[in-house]
Amino acid sequence: MTDLHRIRTELADAFALGTHSLHGPAHWARVEMHAVRLAEVSGGDAEVGRWFSVFHDAARQDEGHDTGHGARGAALVRHYRPLLPLTDAQVEVLAQACHGHELGHVTDDPTIGACWDADRLELVRVGMTPRADLMSTAAGQAAARDREGWLRTLAAQA
Repeated sequence: MTDLHRIRTELADAFALGTHSLHGPAHWARVEMHAVRLAEVSGGDAEVGRWFSVFHDAARQDEGHDTGHGARGAALVRHYRPLLPLTDAQVEVLAQACHGHELGHVTDDPTIGACWDADRLELVRVGMTPRADLMSTAAGQAAARDREGWLRTLAAQA
């Protein structure tokens, strides 16, 4: 079992909202798909994107507005630091991405931007349309404008 699979399973088992939550493991898997591809085409770190998908909502306590869940996700990253096959610099970027993902900001950092965009592309699951002007990467902006085209691109590469 890989570190990613083991930690994802452990976090899913401990997830307060249950495995069928709108913010649970199925969402994490979709965010991973988006984050990895966005990072690849944007010059970001795909491994950080992959780990972001696991941690970003893992500390949620509410399905609705859950102020502070990003900071709690960043704390989980730091808790799991000894088990993460990432450099200290990657862990710091991962923690920053988790901490800030709920704040609605954009960034010039291609890795953090890929993470935030990946999560925002999944807003459709809660009835919201992703907005291109709230995407950090050019690829995220394009995906928000043409979600079906983006999904076809991802499927073709799977």
